[in-house]
Order: sequence, then C-alpha cells, then structure tokens
Amino acid sequence: NSAVRQLAPLSAAVSVAAVTNGASNLAGAIAPGEVVALYGTGLGGVQQVLFNGTAGSLLYATSGQVAAVTPYGVTGGSVQVTAEGGGASAAPVTVLVTATAPGVFTTDGSGRGQAAALNQDTSVNSAAAPAAPGSVLSLFVTGEGQTSPAGVDGKPAAAPLPQPVAAVSVTIGGVPAQVQYAGGAPGIIAGVMQVNVTVPLGALGVVPVVVTVG
Repeated sequence: NSAVRQLAPLSAAVSVAAVTNGASNLAGAIAPGEVVALYGTGLGGVQQVLFNGTAGSLLYATSGQVAAVTPYGVTGGSVQVTAEGGGASAAPVTVLVTATAPGVFTTDGSGRGQAAALNQDTSVNSAAAPAAPGSVLSLFVTGEGQTSPAGVDGKPAAAPLPQPVAAVSVTIGGVPAQVQYAGGAPGIIAGVMQVNVTVPLGALGVVPVVVTVG
C-alpha cells in the first residue's frame, strides 16, 4: 500500500537506530526500490515502514530488525524513515536518497562472504559447487534504482521484466564479466534484481565479485 499515512504517536518503546542496504548491510544513501533493513528495538510488532509517510512493502519484522522495500516514488535529497505498529511509532531517522545504491545479497544475509549466486545448472554457488569459467552465473542485487517499465511497489516481477535505467557492469576477480541479463527476477518482489554474467575464463578459486550500477 503506497498511500500516505498519518503517523501514530511516538513511543520510546519503538526505536530505529540504523537503516542499511538489505543486501550489503551497509548504511548510507538509499535508492528508490531498494530493499532496506532497519535495526533498532521493539520492532517485533511493526506493521509498516514509512518513507516520508508513504508505506513501503514490509518483508519481515523481528524484535531487533525489520526489512522493507523503499517506495519507487521516493525522490529528493533525503527521506524520513520510521517504523510503526501497535499504535506506536518510532522517531523518524533521516536517510539520504540517491539514484542507485547497489548491494549484492549473500548466503548468510550478513552482506559479507559468499554471494547468494546460482550456477548455470541452478545449483547454489559454493566452494563445493564452483562456477565453471565460461558458464553463466546469476547474482541477486538490490538498490538498482528506477527501472523500465517503471517499478511497481510490492509487485512480483513478471513479463515484461523491469530492467534498470542505469547501466550495469560486473567484474569477477577484477576481470570484466559479460552481462547477459540484468533485471527483475521472475516471481520475486520488485526491488530485487537478477544479474546473469559469464564467468571470465581466467577466474579460478575464491574471487571477489563487484556489481556496479550507474
């Protein structure tokens, strides 16, 4: 629901201490459509996360962490983010807004270590199941910003799959990797981008992956 809501009364029992990229777990400016994680206290009863009064799609809520998708309508230099539930609202925090703020999802959700990636045979990429050089690897990213067709808050990706307006490039082991596809992941909520790349022939072992958007 993207309707602008009236904030509930502020309560010290609910607080937001940080807003981070839901994939990289890093704080900083957020982009329209980005999956974000809010850290704080008393968040287990949160029913909505508001961005300048507009509700983002809520993904989950625990006592110390909430995840939501930034509405595509968020624009301007900054946005007030707050969490609300049970008739109480956390004090808003100010977060800068930028065109793109990419982060790559990881297997343990920490934003570090092993990327949450699928090999060409759809097996989960790992030390036990590495991607073969020359094969296609699928990465999952958020923070790609505006898309074409325009992103619809809360909508699972379906044809025509939205693709980012900004250019996407990838390096694997410091070597440019050919991007075969960058856009919506079928069936997954808008704000999560799938990037299919060809693994460079020289890439072997455990290597860093860098996704650049814009």
